[in-house]
Amino acid sequence: MSQFKKNHRAIVLNVAQLVAILAPQLIKMFIWGRGTGKSTILAWFMFNMAKHMPGATFILVGNTYAQILSNTLKATKAGLAMFGFYENVDYVVGTRAGKKMGFEMPYESPDKWDNMIHWSNGTVFQLVSLDNANSGRGINSSGLLSDEAALQDEDKLAISVKNTNRSKPKQIIWKDNPFLFSETYVTSMPITMKGQWVLKYEELNRLHPEKYFFQKANAKANMENLRPDYFEYMKQSYSSDILYNAEMLNIQPKEITDGFYPQLNPDIHYYTDYDNSYLETIDPSSDLDTQYFDCRQDRDLNPNLPLILSVDWGANINCASVSQLNGDTYRVLKSLFVKTPKILDHLFLEKFIPYYRNFPNKVIKFYYDRTGNSRVSNSKDTFAEQAAKILRDHGWKVHMMTVGKNPDHIDKFRLINVMLRQDGRGRLPKVRINEVNCSDLIVSMEHAEAIDTPQGLKKDKRSETRKSVEQEHATHLSDTFDYPVFSMFWDIFMQGIRSGDSLPNSTIIV
Repeated sequence: MSQFKKNHRAIVLNVAQLVAILAPQLIKMFIWGRGTGKSTILAWFMFNMAKHMPGATFILVGNTYAQILSNTLKATKAGLAMFGFYENVDYVVGTRAGKKMGFEMPYESPDKWDNMIHWSNGTVFQLVSLDNANSGRGINSSGLLSDEAALQDEDKLAISVKNTNRSKPKQIIWKDNPFLFSETYVTSMPITMKGQWVLKYEELNRLHPEKYFFQKANAKANMENLRPDYFEYMKQSYSSDILYNAEMLNIQPKEITDGFYPQLNPDIHYYTDYDNSYLETIDPSSDLDTQYFDCRQDRDLNPNLPLILSVDWGANINCASVSQLNGDTYRVLKSLFVKTPKILDHLFLEKFIPYYRNFPNKVIKFYYDRTGNSRVSNSKDTFAEQAAKILRDHGWKVHMMTVGKNPDHIDKFRLINVMLRQDGRGRLPKVRINEVNCSDLIVSMEHAEAIDTPQGLKKDKRSETRKSVEQEHATHLSDTFDYPVFSMFWDIFMQGIRSGDSLPNSTIIV
């Protein structure tokens, strides 16, 4: 294989990376904080798997095909280039061109090449996304790489990926092969409930150290490649110590026991629904510009219904969520935000309007906090009127839905948690949240706490008062979930209470 005969080049690995590549176990779980070097280590395992097992088939798995295209592939290509391996020289992506270039063929040639990374010695990595139940079917693989494992569903991973890790090509030497049937997981510390499964590998490592390797590390292992004040600099960018400790220091967040959304359940309320038939038309070898990743990739979007747009405005962040009421299901489709120095206009001009430019039914039901009815400085328009004008200027029909004062926190708490419990006896719709498009909203909701005050139970909003740059994980986005839900369903909820048939035995009615 030509690329493995190149001149030697010096690559400096940090301590965490060095320990990772020397670990002999076949199953490895790396939970690394930001700046530790995850992309580099993923690339190292990829080219070494190709080197040690020419002609074999491996899997590169991501939570969604959109994630693989927009993040994993870009980072992996950059990591491979650092080691001296280049696309269209040492490997090709999503094309049959490798054979014309003189590449060896794998022992089991695929029928389709559009989701393949083909190395010149015949090794292939098939791109498998867990949001497509069929993308891993029919594969006989000899090992796997998983990027951002904490975003992935453990059961889907077992069914669609791990179940295929069974093939031992006759030409591969079994004895002492360090990559045959290997499983390598690279991820950040999970900050949502759904990703907690990756932490069980620490116990598996303790019980079966010969089989499982588990490593937690943060960017302190990589300081030679980072600015000297990196941690101090980043600490100012987080809205809470919980998130800073998780993403930067790799410390597991504490469980929120007094949450404002205690009935929120990842197994019930979160879903993924991308239109992979559209995403598969994108050439993975091209420059994967964000222009491809707009609402055309969202299969859960009903083109015949208006969009429910809910906005929360503030000094440090302007954010929004987009939803639709589709039959008996209230779907939260996407969350969006811009941070200072960008202003409200940018939320629409740079985020909402470009993402939904291909949506055919340009009708919006617009909900917002009552401060949206306040006047903008040096303008006769309110915040809400200013936003509506931008939308209308771009072809949207906007219905202003917010009137009156904000509801009490306790009323929001009662209604929302009844809906999440699905205890409304058919009066209230089910709530479902797109976990990929609304990842920041989910963090905001899962980490929103409830506190007792002299005025009664309230959502703890103190995370919003910290002077920081990143506020997308504070309670702002969770408020965008609350506004339309309360406005649309409070009267229905109260009708059920008055009729005596809504909640006979609920423990969350305070």
